[in-house]
Amino acid sequence: MRSVHDRPDLVLTVVTGNLKLNALLKLAVFDLGGYVDTEIGAFASDDQHRLALVAVAQKRAQAKHGTIFTRSNTVIIGDSLEDVRTGLEGGAAVVAVASGKTQVTTLREAGADVLLGTLENVQELHYAIASVVQLRL
Repeated sequence: MRSVHDRPDLVLTVVTGNLKLNALLKLAVFDLGGYVDTEIGAFASDDQHRLALVAVAQKRAQAKHGTIFTRSNTVIIGDSLEDVRTGLEGGAAVVAVASGKTQVTTLREAGADVLLGTLENVQELHYAIASVVQLRL
């Protein structure tokens, strides 16, 4: 997460079906809170409809950074079918990571733009993000 956070051309936040307090606690457990801008994130406490959360985060990011965020420059990185659906239907490209319970073939069939087996290879992650954004331009 640090490698993405350290790139000045990327804005890192959280879009999750968790309530904000729960999400912040989860980030703290893994010492990840300092790598994401939770002010511009979106949580179940913002809207119960998970697909709406992408737009919430995009609007907050636009207000803070003065850049319009759309599918062309928004990427969801997730490991579940719900993450893929949230990104695709909510207005973002999707980099799916088969690190959870969902298999690569299932994530592919769901429509993920890019598939990764893990997040261990930092260069592969950066390439995946860049390639998805380029696909959407």
